[in-house]
Amino acid sequence: MPIFGKFYRLIMLLPFLSLSPSLAQSAADGPDFYRLNGVTANSALNIRSAPNSTSQILGKIPANADGLANFGCVGGLDADKWASATAAQRTAALKDRWCKIGFNRIIGWSAAQYLQEGNGPDAFKGGGRLSSLAGSEWQLRDLAGTLVDEDAWIAFKGDDLVSGLTGCNRFSGRFSVKQGKFDIGPLAMTQMACPQNMMDVEQGFTKALEATQSITATHLVLALFNAEDQLLATLTRRDAD
Repeated sequence: MPIFGKFYRLIMLLPFLSLSPSLAQSAADGPDFYRLNGVTANSALNIRSAPNSTSQILGKIPANADGLANFGCVGGLDADKWASATAAQRTAALKDRWCKIGFNRIIGWSAAQYLQEGNGPDAFKGGGRLSSLAGSEWQLRDLAGTLVDEDAWIAFKGDDLVSGLTGCNRFSGRFSVKQGKFDIGPLAMTQMACPQNMMDVEQGFTKALEATQSITATHLVLALFNAEDQLLATLTRRDAD
């Protein structure tokens, strides 16, 4: 099997222990859960693939939803500036702030101006935050929100080995997590020719893995993001957690 040194480069693993403070509320750490605020009863809040209003819509959150998982926010004012800001400044800042949230096992971005501190039960239903990938296996569910029908997966072994299926070809190699950075490869990969639909999944999956700069992982859901915080792929737990 040939070695593909460029198949994967560096994947940044951002620990969940240092989430950005959310300006949807004033607490330094942010709440565990959000609920919607200011969304009319007959409307819904979009979950988007990136922290902007032009990115792809991944799903919609009903107006009465509570228990949205909080995975951190970007944009707007930081916690110190928020504490000293006027009401007008806070309102303006919220329009530039986006929060990464989990709802119905979807992880994506929603506008912070429509979020406020909420309560359980957990409407994400994706399990608690995952501290380590070692020993877990993940099935590819979607590429940037588009559902995948072909079989594609990745398994992280406890002995720092990784293996998987791209949708067509199998791969194997090593991975490591050091100082918050996730490194994988070089990887050995088979060279089978498959039907076009399988090859399309392989191309999308390998590109997503190569471009990944950060991840959000719970016990049941793994989401991959690029340097611009754009969702690349979502995977679901394949092994018994």
